[in-house]
Amino acid sequence: MIWNLLGVFIIGLCAGALGYALRKFSKGRLPKWVIPVCAGSGMFAYLAYYDYTWYEFKRGQLPQGSLVLQEHRESDFFRPWSYLVPSVNKFDVVDGQYLAREQDGEKIVQYIVYRFIKDPTERAQQLTQVLNCHTRERVEQDGAKPQAAPRVLQQPVQEALYRLVCTER
Repeated sequence: MIWNLLGVFIIGLCAGALGYALRKFSKGRLPKWVIPVCAGSGMFAYLAYYDYTWYEFKRGQLPQGSLVLQEHRESDFFRPWSYLVPSVNKFDVVDGQYLAREQDGEKIVQYIVYRFIKDPTERAQQLTQVLNCHTRERVEQDGAKPQAAPRVLQQPVQEALYRLVCTER
């Protein structure tokens, strides 16, 4: 977060310097307000660039064999460009590591879903899930709240996830 803030200030300073240079090269014909407009525009452009490239950057850091399950796109009042084309704010990933057991003739698989969230602190959550490969029922436990009751997930399991954890290697 501190590096992002530092980048915003540096881009604002450079864009403001560009506005100042344009004013000097025009021999004062450009109005003085060009300098802060250039600085502000540069800052907004950097924030929009960071907003749209965050997801690809984070995906590039994932280990080989990771499976992106879901992308969450949301608009935000403080990011006006997101009303035109919302960027990815959160995404869920399975790294391909799981623990499989046989119980009552059915294969039960435990795996961890990592949810990456882009907010000022850029955090990640761990959600432990258990999947019955025979009935395709799933149960989720939030890793940050182990004392909370597990919840049964109603949405059907994705086919790519099912193939990853339920088929034999």
